[in-house]
Amino acid sequence: MTTHARMLPAVYATVSLAALVIATPAFAQEAPVQDDSGGALREIVVTAQKREESAQSVPVAITALDAEALDTGMVQDIRDVAGRVPSLVIDSVSAGPSAAAISIRGISFEDIEKSFDPTVGVVVDGVFIGTNTGQLLDSFDLESLQVLRGPQGTLFGRNTIGGVIEVKRSTPTDEFGVKGRFSYARFDTKSARLVVNSGKLGDFVAIKAFGYYDKTDGFVRNISTGGRDGKYETLSGGVTALIEPSSDFSAEITYEHSRERGETVSIPTSSSLDLICLAAGVPGFSPVAECNRFALPDRGMNATYQLAPHDVTNDTDAVTGNVTWSLGDNFTLYSVTGYRTNDENVAQDFDGSSADFFATRRIQQFEQFSQELRVLAELSDRVNLLVGGYYYTSNYQLDQYTRLGPVPSQSATGATLRAYTDNKATSYAGFADAQFTLTDKFKLSVGGRYTRDKKEAFNNYGQVVGLVELSLPTFDGKTCVGATGVFPAGPLAGLPVFAAANICSGEKSFGKFTWRANATYEVGDNKIVYGSYSTGFRSGGFNGRAASPTSLGPYFPETVDAFEVGLKADWLDRSLRTNIALFHTKYDNKQEEVVQPSPPGSAQPQETVVGNAASATIFGAELELIMQPSDSLNFTASASYLDAKYGTFLKDLNGDNVGDDVSTLTLRRAPKFQISTGVNYSKEIGSGRFDANLLLRFQSKTATCITVNRPIVLGAVTNDVRCFTKDRENLSGQVSYTFLTGSGEVSVAVFGRNLTNVRDIGSTLPVAGLFTFSGAIEPRTYGVELGFKF
Repeated sequence: MTTHARMLPAVYATVSLAALVIATPAFAQEAPVQDDSGGALREIVVTAQKREESAQSVPVAITALDAEALDTGMVQDIRDVAGRVPSLVIDSVSAGPSAAAISIRGISFEDIEKSFDPTVGVVVDGVFIGTNTGQLLDSFDLESLQVLRGPQGTLFGRNTIGGVIEVKRSTPTDEFGVKGRFSYARFDTKSARLVVNSGKLGDFVAIKAFGYYDKTDGFVRNISTGGRDGKYETLSGGVTALIEPSSDFSAEITYEHSRERGETVSIPTSSSLDLICLAAGVPGFSPVAECNRFALPDRGMNATYQLAPHDVTNDTDAVTGNVTWSLGDNFTLYSVTGYRTNDENVAQDFDGSSADFFATRRIQQFEQFSQELRVLAELSDRVNLLVGGYYYTSNYQLDQYTRLGPVPSQSATGATLRAYTDNKATSYAGFADAQFTLTDKFKLSVGGRYTRDKKEAFNNYGQVVGLVELSLPTFDGKTCVGATGVFPAGPLAGLPVFAAANICSGEKSFGKFTWRANATYEVGDNKIVYGSYSTGFRSGGFNGRAASPTSLGPYFPETVDAFEVGLKADWLDRSLRTNIALFHTKYDNKQEEVVQPSPPGSAQPQETVVGNAASATIFGAELELIMQPSDSLNFTASASYLDAKYGTFLKDLNGDNVGDDVSTLTLRRAPKFQISTGVNYSKEIGSGRFDANLLLRFQSKTATCITVNRPIVLGAVTNDVRCFTKDRENLSGQVSYTFLTGSGEVSVAVFGRNLTNVRDIGSTLPVAGLFTFSGAIEPRTYGVELGFKF
């Protein structure tokens, strides 16, 4: 399911693509600076290294959009950045509200279980979101959005081994102002966004109120009901207060609430190899017409048959506080505080068929708190030092009900299997980073970080409630029990006997020192070469979907060592920008999920075990280019190449409890090629401005799962063929006219996305030989938009 079937207007305006400083730029914290030589590409002041620097001087791979780029409406949520940023893939995840599957340079994460740490961090106003729920952020009213590629740890709160997507919302303004945007698009999709700034109140407080509303009818046909599935409605709003009692101190505090109501969509892609289709047409199994649909035109991505409940509710509350305090001419203290809660209730008919085969309801509460302190010290003209500390804690409880086919349920909830999980994570870290200007042309940076994580878990492994109640009538579905034998005689003979147990908990701590170093050398005016080496650490933990003590864990940390060299250069009086990056990544102790037979007495025949089962090596190259021949015309291009391969990967394929070599599998969401090219035209006409934009993106096929294809060929295993996307393009465009008035502006736009109407999978998951389901990318979308700013 596409969690939000929002209108995704297509391309940047000319000035916006100039802001995308396409080769390794970073996001703007201040207004971009226009060069004096008319038509030249502008510079962007960035804080990618927690200092204000020119994007073209930062020796790391970063791509960014500033407020002007985002304010055009061309980026509706963070999915719109994928394809424009090299080596970045973003898809939605059907089983989680506003959940994202994000991959950077072949390092990916898409799991909705909150016991697993994301490999790519999404950071909002400096606060790390500890789960992929809520990562599909709306872009309206953002001041900046940046994508940092490669391990991040010495400068950001939480360690991430793949990269960081950092967004910053706009700051309340000194003057009163209102801006809004309203649009209507295909699939009866309605959208409204509004921001109101109060201006300064009492010379030291400014307040901003913001909100947005989205509603869509969804784009997947439900053949069983005759309607469409994927309906979704989001209402979000909040307020920000900026308090500046003096020039040395400022505090920015934001409260936001988001309310989501909608539907999940599972599209059936089961085949005759899956259990659900082995007896197709027999009651309890899938009807014949609902099997083997992947071979249909468009891979069957236009329809579902689901009948089981598939409703979604999610309520999110978030409080963020950012304090900046100047402690003198050379010292500045930064404090970032974040608190966030999610209250989810998600039902899903996973097999997507009209059969009553496998459906779940996940009731979940999640809470996180983080505190970061940093001090930036300008020790001299040639040395500055950043030191800081970070604390993070989260906990969540998941109560999951699973219905396994037409088996009668003895539970009042109507579920045959109930699993309860309670997990807590705590992290402490200290970090430091120093920059040295050794000569006017040569700069060096070094940084280090020590992280200590503690994970605690409780999991009752999922129990058939009615079965446990035969021997424990007071069983509440949440406590720990274990099979101690079987009933010896009578009508219950042979059924397991359960008793209270103490085998459901685990606790483990993990520590790691990570570091980075980079060097920059200026080879000419507005031209630098750089090299960097960085290490990343993803904590170990416990398996939130464990089915027995043997799959609870712990599993151990995975690490990444990344080396990168690059060139950033402006040419032809700064009308042409070419940025190139080459990188090599070594991925060790990679955490992978492996399905194995469950031990005797388990409620399920198979279980998922998370282990450090693999290693991988990733080579790549990235190119980003901007050409601005005149003030009115702008061309952009970007390209990336990935060679991502497993080094070792062991998985038991034949049930003999011996790991088989599956290193021939393809890494998830690591397309070999990504290419984008855009043209943008902007011209003042009459009393306003005309803008026309076109963007073409191409992504070669990529795997969305690492399940082994069947029949299994030992020594030459491949991913399930249903998990591969097509080689696919996405053509987008927009034409707009902005009426400029003395006090503001009003704009009208017509937009389109996926204009060639490519239909394909966004994700596929074969589940332990039982069934297979997919999610679809959004088909052709078009609409109109009205915007204003005063």
